[in-house]
Amino acid sequence: MIEATATDMARAFGSFLGKVEHGETVVVRRHGKPIARLVPDSVFMSGRKAADLFRSHKAGKLDRQAADAIEDQIRKLDRESEDALAH
Repeated sequence: MIEATATDMARAFGSFLGKVEHGETVVVRRHGKPIARLVPDSVFMSGRKAADLFRSHKAGKLDRQAADAIEDQIRKLDRESEDALAH
C-alpha cells in the first residue's frame, strides 16, 4: 500500500495511476487523515485478488469485513456480466 497526500496526488496523478494499474493501492491523506483509496479495477484482476489487497493492508476487523463485502460485490457483478453475455 502506498500513502500520499492530496497535494502529491494532484501533482503526480499519472504516476500514482500507473502504480494502481500494476496492482498497488494508494491511500490519499489530507492533514494526516485518510480520505480516499485508489484501488485497482476488477478488470485488471480477479475479485479474490482485489479483496486480498484490502486484507493485506490492515489487520483490523473492519477492513477484513470490507474486503469480504467488496469480493462479494465483485462476484455478483461478474455473474451479472456473464449472464448478460449469455443472453
